[in-house]
Amino acid sequence: MMIDRHNLAPSYEQWLAAAENNESVGMQAGLEIERVLIEPSAFARWCAANDVEPDSAARMRYVAESQAAE
Repeated sequence: MMIDRHNLAPSYEQWLAAAENNESVGMQAGLEIERVLIEPSAFARWCAANDVEPDSAARMRYVAESQAAE
């Protein structure tokens, strides 16, 4: 579904290891880290409604907007 899948880890396990490493580095730098689940069908609907391609920029915007709404 992601148009930038060539930039994503080839497996969930590799993605998780990188994500946990990035999370650890961020916390060590004093950043507040929050995990946000992106539900694929909701994200696809949001992309269609906002006329955006499903890529990293869209994921960041989707998360920002969903967190602002809470």
